This record gives sequence, structure tokens and C-alpha cells, in this order.
Amino acid sequence: MDYMTEKKLRPLYEAIDEGQNKLALQHANKLLKKNPDWPLVKALKAVVLVRTGKDDEAVILCQQVKKTIPTDNATLQACTMAYNELGQHTAIVELYENAANQQPKNEEFANHWFMAMVRNNDYKGQQAAALKLHRTFKQNKYLFWAIMSLALQGKNSALSYTLAERMMGKAQEEGRLEEVEHMRLHLLIMLDQDKHEQALALLDSPLGQKSLRDPEVRQIKTELLLANKKWEDVRKSTENALRNENSDDWISWRAYFDAIDALIAQGDADNRIAQARDLVAQLSKQALEAPVLKRGPFLAELELDYRLGKAQKGVDEKTILDHVLSYFSRFGSKSCCFEDLQTYVSFLKQDSAKAKSFIESLKATIGEPKEKSAVIKAVYTNINVRKLERYLGLQSQLSLTQGLELANELWQSYRDALPLGEGLEKTENQFGDDYVLLASHVLVDLYHEHKQPSLLIQAVCLLEDALEKSIYNFHIKLTLVRLYEILGVSNRPIQIFRTMDIKQVQLDTMVHYFTDRFISLGSLSDVEDVLLESLMIYKSNQVETPEMIVKAYQYGTFSKIQEFIEFRSRLDSSLQQAITNVELTRIEANASSFQVKYAVQYFQDLDVSKIKYDDAFIAEQSDNRDFKVFMNCNSEEQSKGEERFKLTKSTNRTWLQMFSYIINILSAACSIKENKDLGSIVKQFSDLLEQKELASEVTPVEFALAKYIREISSALVLIKDAAIRKANAEKAAGHLKSAGSILESEVSPESAFVDGPVSWNQFHKISIALEAFNYGTVLVETINRALGLTSKDAKRKAAENAKNDTFMAALQAMNESNKTLLLRTQAAARRGTEFFRGQFQKSLTKSVVDSDYALDHFKQKENQSRLADRVKKLTASWGTSIGHFTEESDRRVLKLQL
Repeated sequence: MDYMTEKKLRPLYEAIDEGQNKLALQHANKLLKKNPDWPLVKALKAVVLVRTGKDDEAVILCQQVKKTIPTDNATLQACTMAYNELGQHTAIVELYENAANQQPKNEEFANHWFMAMVRNNDYKGQQAAALKLHRTFKQNKYLFWAIMSLALQGKNSALSYTLAERMMGKAQEEGRLEEVEHMRLHLLIMLDQDKHEQALALLDSPLGQKSLRDPEVRQIKTELLLANKKWEDVRKSTENALRNENSDDWISWRAYFDAIDALIAQGDADNRIAQARDLVAQLSKQALEAPVLKRGPFLAELELDYRLGKAQKGVDEKTILDHVLSYFSRFGSKSCCFEDLQTYVSFLKQDSAKAKSFIESLKATIGEPKEKSAVIKAVYTNINVRKLERYLGLQSQLSLTQGLELANELWQSYRDALPLGEGLEKTENQFGDDYVLLASHVLVDLYHEHKQPSLLIQAVCLLEDALEKSIYNFHIKLTLVRLYEILGVSNRPIQIFRTMDIKQVQLDTMVHYFTDRFISLGSLSDVEDVLLESLMIYKSNQVETPEMIVKAYQYGTFSKIQEFIEFRSRLDSSLQQAITNVELTRIEANASSFQVKYAVQYFQDLDVSKIKYDDAFIAEQSDNRDFKVFMNCNSEEQSKGEERFKLTKSTNRTWLQMFSYIINILSAACSIKENKDLGSIVKQFSDLLEQKELASEVTPVEFALAKYIREISSALVLIKDAAIRKANAEKAAGHLKSAGSILESEVSPESAFVDGPVSWNQFHKISIALEAFNYGTVLVETINRALGLTSKDAKRKAAENAKNDTFMAALQAMNESNKTLLLRTQAAARRGTEFFRGQFQKSLTKSVVDSDYALDHFKQKENQSRLADRVKKLTASWGTSIGHFTEESDRRVLKLQL
């Protein structure tokens, strides 16, 4: 680019770099006015248009630029940037393919062509481009690019693996394998074909021996030795690694013990056990003499006891417990100690007396420390004792008195530990935070037993107090979010979300804690914002992850390419993304449904391409959600802590498929296009609802909603075609009667806010009832339109003839059932409004303080004012939620009366 051209373009580039899109657009238009066919400026303008949301205009400009077959780097890069942000990777391939064909000796263009296909997941195209690069420029790296591209095709074609293996073998014969990553690629090809012996042989070569300096390759060798049942080799290699490299390497310990187990089974058990005991003893001695005490050898002693005990090789219970106590005395203050010991003490769950005796022996190791550092360690140690106590079942099936006493003890332990945290940085957690978490678990256990919301309210108050002193404790935050959801509180979880700085892949794995079933609480705008924000990771994945794969090729790190592709695939087919798309559609449908004509128009215009319902799509969705991050100290025989802190199952594949069907049925019913086969969709939906396990995967009212949609849409299918309408009238009427019956007996929210505690369930009933009304009116309207009842006069005449027409009578009854549902929903919402008025806040506070369920902390007057403040906030949130439902139902009732 010459100086004068650069000078003309500099203001445009600077405006783009600074994000001043409006100014950049002005500069681009000014330049195009003087030179309308300048490809570079068109490409730069396209970049600006993409960033201002004008994708269609950007695509037109990019197509114009592509037709000119540009070969200058500036234009190619600008057009690539625009296409990349548009997600049109195929167009980038064409762009660089054209440029490469124009200049076949330009290595840079050929590289860009290959990388464009990498971004587009075109493995076959990559292979062809890489081979062309290798023939033209004679560089080894292009040969390995071609082999990698072949290997990636292997999942769908065994022949591709065979060709890749042959090419790799030839490259090895020709001495082209020079780097560790070349060996990793060769191993990858062998492992993907389960050729373990050949893979092991590769590691005996000079390059293979050099590759063993890489810890990952050493681990691969160990896995290959295990797969090939070379037990003595496994024992020797892992023993060598543990002795000379890292005695804390738990993977090597597990492999070592797997080998010992197999060798014992082959005979000479005593000698093998002695070998293992000697290794553990020697490494334990070394660990004790080292400056930093490692856990590995001591945990290995427990693992060896556990395996020998299972194999009935003479390890008695006393020896096991002595070793556990010894381990606990050394590492009991580490947060990982609880997880470390679970497997090795699980047998105590069968005998509560032995479990209690064991817990007492753990407590005896703590002593009475005086120095602050020792006292802090004692706090952590005691927390682990409490966790093990819960794991062994000593905190289950407690009476109310015992449960409250335990919660009081845990809260007091937290209070006693607070002075130790004076002077901590605000980013650090208080030492005793886990006491409060454990107390909340005890209170939730009692709640499930006694159904008293005062127990949850107290848990919320304790956790909120703890959060004020540990403002970054994510365990406390997640526990609070779950408690608030059970109580039916919507605003505080969103506030907590804003404090957690959840970003990148966490938007896929963690956002469900803040959005799952929160629509039922009425705060649609706030939930919609979070859901829209969460979609950023999926767009980012489309743009950024391909660049990671490109870098892996450029630097020759073939071992990472499959990992990046797997990461990209898991995000592309994320279950949470699919759920988010459905939830956003439900929110938008609600906003458009206050009047039936707008609701029909919404579903008529709705693009359902991302809301798929077929079995194949549902099955391939990857559930990346993280449930394990939630603290769990329960034994395997009990439900997990995360499951105890919610009233119903999380949204899942069944939920996704059911609501995806509902949305697609509504879209097909309202569509004016001929290519949507409503009958086929309804038939498949009916088959889905007949599956026995479906009802247990969703809530009862969600299942009732699905059945209602099935019945009314089945009626629509039967009468939509005028040619067969008369013959199907009786059957269609039967479906409408069934739909009305479902509304009456299963969807109607008559029980909401009549009695019972305030909870998510109360709001959920009203929310689903309102949703049923919205969808029902849409489907009834499509039936009316199919019958030509598009005016008030036509509907009036049809109503007059209903006595002589079975179907019209059923349609009239359906209309009345829908209206009745809306009026009952309005009545339930108004009951809720009255429920939270007057002295509700004071009476709720009093019911906590004066009940048999009150903790000692809340019997003290100085703590009751804080309790009252928390209850006030809870009541305000409930009032906001019920206010939303009151407003929504009132609007619809008003439209019905007009």
C-alpha cells in the first residue's frame, strides 16, 4: 500500500480500532463516494456494519468484494474479518481459494486457504490443501497437516486412519519425524485404532525415548502397558516415576496398584504385597524428611489397605482405621482431607456405633492449640470431622430437637472462628465458612422432613450474614441461590449473579444456577438479560475456538487439536444453549401474548430452526452443566447436596424436547407456509408423551400443559383440511373435551396461595396456567381461522348453531374453559397479592422467632431486627413476582371483555 493510499485510509482504520463505528461509517461512505468500487473500503465498511448489527448489508458488500477476486493482503484480511464475525467460514475458504489459484506460488495465500478450511471443519478439504502445499513448497509441516487432516476423518471412515498410518509410517522411514509432536501424532493415530501394541513399540524408537521426557507421553505409555497387560513393566515404570520424579503423582500410584493387583492374582501374593508395603514405607519416610510434606505416600497406604481388604488379603479393620487416623493427624487441616478419606471409611456407614467411635477418635487428634496458626488449623480439622460425620450418616434422620441443636453448634463454631479472620483481605474467606454451609444443609434436611419455610428463612439469614464477611465465597452464593429459588424469591439470585463475575465457559457450565426454572417466578426481564448474556460464549466459541485450532496447526501442536475440536463441539451442541433458546422463546411469547392476534403473528414469524425436537438432536446435546461444584457431604446412599437444595428436577433433555415440540407445534399451527406438516409433529409429540418415564422428568403442571397442547393441536389437525373435516368432527370434539378436562383438573391454579407455605411451587402453578392460556388461545384462534370464523359476527353465528354441531359445541366449551382458566389464574394472583399484604411480614417474622423451629441465634432480640430486614426483602420479592402475574392476567382479562 503506497503512502497516499495509507494516508487516505488511516482515519477509517483508527475509527475502527477505537470502536467509533459511526465515525468509521462516515469515513467509509466518504471514500466510496469518490471511488465506489474500492474493494478494501467496501470490506472495511462491511466490518463496521457487522459490528453495528447490520449483517445483511455487510453480506452484500462482502459478496461484491469476493467477486473482484482480491489478492492484496489488506482487502483479504478485512473481508476475512467481516466473514469471521458473520460466522460464514465457507465464504472465507472461497475467498482464499480464489486468491491462491490466482497466485499459485504464494505460500501465504495457500496457508490462509488451508486455515480457512480448518475454521470451517472441512477435514477433507484440509487434506487436499495440505498435500498441495507439500507438493508445491516441499516442507515437512504440510505433510503432517495432511496426516492430521486424514486422522480427523477417521471417526467417519476407517480407511482414513489406514491412509494416515501408512503416510506416517513412510514419513518415519524417510526420517521426517523429528519432534515430540510428530510422535504424539503417530501415537494418536494408533490409539484411535486401538492398536496398543504397535503404539507401545513406537515408544521404543529413539524419538519415542526422547518423547518420554514429556509427562503426558509417559502417562500414555503407562496406559498402553496397562492395556497390554504388561503388569511387571507397569510396576517398574510407575515405581521408578514415584521414586525419582514425584511421589505425589496419584495417577502413577493408581497404575502401580492396578499392576500389583494383577500380579497378586497371578500368584506370589506375599512377595508382591511386601514389595508394595516397602515402596509405601520408603516413600513415606522420604516424605517425612522432606521440607514440604506430600500426601501421596500416606494416601497410597490407605489405598493399599483398601485394595487388600477387598481382596481379603488379611488387612483387618483396626489396621485400616489406625492408618486413617494417622493420615488424619497429618493432613486433617487440609480442605482435601474429607474427599481423600471418603472411600476408605465408607464401610463404617453400616455400623453407627463404630462410626461414632471413629469420629470421637478423630476429634481426639485436634487437641487444644494456643497459637493462632494452630487454632486456624484446628478449625479446618474440625470442619473435616463434621463433614465426615455427615458422610457416615450420623447427621441423617435426626429429630427436630437434635437437628436444631446441631445447627446451633455449627453456627456457634462459626462465630467462635470469626475473630481469627480479623485483618483478612476482602478477597479471602473466613476460616469457618463451611460451618455455616453445613448448618444450612442440616436445616434443609429438617425442611424436607417438616415442610416449614421458617427453617429455610433461618438458613438464608445465616448465609447472608456469613456472605457479608466473605463476599467472594461462591459456595455460600450458590447455596443462597438454591434456597431463594425454593422459597420463590427471584431478585436476590440475579443480584448474586452480578457479583460472581461468571464469564467465558462458565456461562455454559454455571448459568443454570441462576436461570433454571426462574421464569416461573415472574422476573422475566431480569432472567432474559442473564440468558442473553450467557449466549455470548456460544458466539465466542464460533469465532475464537477455530483460531485456537489454527494456532495448533501453525505451531505443530497436534496433540491439542483434537482437544480443541472436542471443546468446540461440546459448546456447539450444548444442552444449556438449547435450553436457553427455548426459555428465551417462552419469554418472548409471553410478551407477545396479551392479545391473541399478536401471539399468532409472533408464532407465524418465529424462526424455529434452532429449536429442534428430533431424537437425534436431543441425544447429541452435551450436558456441560456443573453440578459437582455445589458442596456435597452426603454419602452415596443419599441424594446429593445439590439435589436436596431444589424442589424439582433440573431442566433436562426430556424437558427440552417437550417444550421444543410445543413451540414447533405453535409455529406450525400459525404458519401460512405449506411446508410445515403439523400432523406429523403432533403425532410424534403424542408418541413422546406416551413414554412412561417422561412424567417423572418434568413437573406435574408442565406435563399437564404438554397434554393440553397435544389434545387441542390434535383437534386442529383433524379439522384443518376442509375435505375431511366433517368425517373427523366427532373425534376432534373428543380431543377438545379432553383439553378442557385437563385445564379444569390439572392446570387450574385454584390451590395456589390458598394454604401451605410460600414456595416456588405456588408461583409455578400460576406461571404454567398463564402459559397454558396463552398457547390455548393461539391454537383456538387457528381453529377459528381454519373454519373461517375470522369476524365477531361469524363467531356469534357459529355459537348460535353450536346446539346442532358437536364440534362447534366442543369449541365453545373449550373457549369457556380457557376463559375460566384465565379468571382462576387472575383470582390466584390476586389471592397472592392479598397474601403478602397487611401483617404478613410481621407474622412471618414472628412465626420464625416464636416457633419450635427457631435457632437460638434468632431467639436473641439483637438478631431479630436483622431477621425482620431479611423477611422484608423476601416479602418485597414475592410481592414483585405476584404483581407481575396479576398484571399479566389483568391485561388478558381486560382484552377478553372488550
